[in-house]
Amino acid sequence: MSTPIRRVCLLGAESTGKTTLARALAATYDTLFNPEFGRPYTELGRDREAAWSSDEFTHIARLHCWYEDFLAGLAQRILFSDTDAFTTALFHEMYLGTPAHGFEELAARAYDLFLVCGLDVPWAGDEIREFEGQRRWMHHRLVERARASGAPWLLLEGTLEQRLGEASIAVDGLLGR
Repeated sequence: MSTPIRRVCLLGAESTGKTTLARALAATYDTLFNPEFGRPYTELGRDREAAWSSDEFTHIARLHCWYEDFLAGLAQRILFSDTDAFTTALFHEMYLGTPAHGFEELAARAYDLFLVCGLDVPWAGDEIREFEGQRRWMHHRLVERARASGAPWLLLEGTLEQRLGEASIAVDGLLGR
């Protein structure tokens, strides 16, 4: 009988260190992480001059969750997910000014643990990141998501080493170490 894969979701506004931490956690636990899908989609798959559509956000959410499920079959005991479909729904709201629809069940997906990256990391803008002014709003929405989920969650602040240390304690607890 195989051990079920535990799923840990990293949440955070833009430029809060989710990808760096997800990569570090996956290396620490000798497993995989599900990368964010919205960024490569934006960089490689769309005309940046075109207005966003609801269908694009639905597509991003579905592919992100499909890939997460695929990786869960390959992971070792635990899988780290760099963001979730709820975050995609928040970007829908920021770009289109309306709540997302069409992937509500994915936005409500359950995880075994949420790690929320704090806002103490300085903003590092690039050609994709454009919502520095909405970081606090997004952070509060993501904390609400973690709290309302009923799953354990942890707010991570400090250096990468501090975040990794605190996250590892929570992950060890989840794995019964």
